[in-house]
Amino acid sequence: MPIRTTLERIALLAALIGEAIVLYFAVDPLLRLIVGLLLLVAIVWTSARIGVVDILGQSPPETIHKRRFGLLRAQVQQLLAEIRRLNWIAVDVERGFRTRDRALSEMDAIEERLRRLIAEIRGTAGRTNDENEVRK
Repeated sequence: MPIRTTLERIALLAALIGEAIVLYFAVDPLLRLIVGLLLLVAIVWTSARIGVVDILGQSPPETIHKRRFGLLRAQVQQLLAEIRRLNWIAVDVERGFRTRDRALSEMDAIEERLRRLIAEIRGTAGRTNDENEVRK
């Protein structure tokens, strides 16, 4: 690492520490404003010279936000939706909004859908989005 970069990093660190000291210990508002602004200029200038501004301005890579197992996630969300539906049917029976026979038949249908979903999830597990698209 060149000595110039090292000196710029030391200057940035000193300016940051100086800014913290001024903000914490300076009692006079005018003194705090003037010294704080001068140190802020030094912080911005050294940050730009070192490349901190460029690093902070970069957007994160798309791979960070891209989900690898999108189909699996969608199936698990569908599974949870069916489980919620099953729960609310049981709650409706307890509250008297549904008859027990009708609720049991709906619950049986949900149970069958859950079995199918679990089989699909099992087949999808471990496969990335690219593999799922090729498989279709």
